[in-house]
Amino acid sequence: MQAIHDAAKEVNPDILVLCHGGPIAEPEDVQYIFDHTKGIVGFFRASSMERLPTELAIKAQAEKFKSLKIKK
Repeated sequence: MQAIHDAAKEVNPDILVLCHGGPIAEPEDVQYIFDHTKGIVGFFRASSMERLPTELAIKAQAEKFKSLKIKK
């Protein structure tokens, strides 16, 4: 992200640089970028905003059903 930021600023010093991308999936990922870069002004989250939390919830629910025991 820092290299992208720096290259963009060389072309246009007025550009605003946001982080975005698949590996940036959790709030902790974004915080890591904010903590380890200079000049990034925000984060843009697209489809992963609704998709990832839903996937986690569905997985957790499926695991609960899978753990049910049938009395014999």
